[in-house]
Amino acid sequence: MGAEWIRKYGMDTELTVSIPWSLFRGGKAMCSDGKVRRLTRIAETADTFFSIPAAIRYYANGACMYIRGYVTIETAKGYSTATDADPAVVKFVRFNNGQYAHLLPPGTWEAEGGMHADLPHGLHTGEETS
Repeated sequence: MGAEWIRKYGMDTELTVSIPWSLFRGGKAMCSDGKVRRLTRIAETADTFFSIPAAIRYYANGACMYIRGYVTIETAKGYSTATDADPAVVKFVRFNNGQYAHLLPPGTWEAEGGMHADLPHGLHTGEETS
């Protein structure tokens, strides 16, 4: 394997890329439950301008499960433009289907007072609200 470069983001998240081609190799992402987890799999290139297919390991009751989804980069409060007060963060978003999708809340983690703070829970995630 060639040289690698670690791109650091806020909240102790990061993406590792190869040099000179900038292919994704790994990293750490903020999950929707507020925990930073290491990416166990990540696609070498993004499938859209906003997302990169990935997976994380989730440990519960002594078992290890893989949760599939994608990573995206947005600010801690959910916006697209980072500032000193609202840094860019690598966020993991689980796919809604899959054997272990229920282990993480839907949507992305968002700092208190984020852009969806005034919406009922689930409205910005595409989930049904009651």
